Amino acid sequence: MKSGILITGGQGQLGSELARRLPEAKPLSRAELDITQPEQIEAAFEREQPRLVINCAAYNKVDVAESEPVAAWQGNALGPRNLAKICSERNCRLIHISTDFVFGADRDRNVPFTERERPGPVSVYGTTKLAGEYFVRSLCPNGLVIRTCGLYGHGGTGNFVRTMLKLGRAGKPLRIVNDQICSPTSIADLAEAILALEEAGASGLFHVVNSGAVSWYDFAGMVFATAGVDVDLSPVSSEEYAAPAERPAYSVLDCGKYEQVTGKVMRSIEEAITEFLSTGTD
Repeated sequence: MKSGILITGGQGQLGSELARRLPEAKPLSRAELDITQPEQIEAAFEREQPRLVINCAAYNKVDVAESEPVAAWQGNALGPRNLAKICSERNCRLIHISTDFVFGADRDRNVPFTERERPGPVSVYGTTKLAGEYFVRSLCPNGLVIRTCGLYGHGGTGNFVRTMLKLGRAGKPLRIVNDQICSPTSIADLAEAILALEEAGASGLFHVVNSGAVSWYDFAGMVFATAGVDVDLSPVSSEEYAAPAERPAYSVLDCGKYEQVTGKVMRSIEEAITEFLSTGTD
């Protein structure tokens, strides 16, 4: 009988949080399971006989992806396709994590996106993540795809919040973009939402982010004010910052569908960051 749960990308922030909440799960790092290699997926299925796979693995170097499109395509599109194909063949449920970066083409947008609206990515990263969504949804009709944004939490190799605090406490002046509006999201809240959707037997596409909308500049200010760190912080436009990859100017996600299906309401950005900082950032 199939009873196992596999978590790919198991050593990252989200994978680690899910493993903590699911002690019966088997978290696998990329060294243990590279989803771009179908034979490794087959071997893992033979060993674990999973009934559920939660895919947290991704190529998430947004700027580097512009010069490494093949690697991004392999990690974000072909990897999920490999998982979806084998999950479908083995009658295994698949939960796949995607991103708000599938939006961005509508430069005049100022209303949160629902799941029904047409995506329009503006970067290699966003394009490859959208392709991964399509592969999962076409190959696993009963699977679950969850879009989220700006994740931060404990574990993993770092995130915006921890990076800001490290630089701020070092006394470095910081220039943060103020024209990219989104909803940074707590890993803890996302993990709880994933489990709530799984418990509800949900399938299809869902948006899950902390409620509210901020620029990265305003979010950094919120982090420093909450942590009591005095920082020389100044706003800068995306054009002035000149990152290799274009970001969405507005990518706030509407979580109404999630709330309707689960009966749960996502916490605000302010509530989530306050709790995270109260528990330390290491």
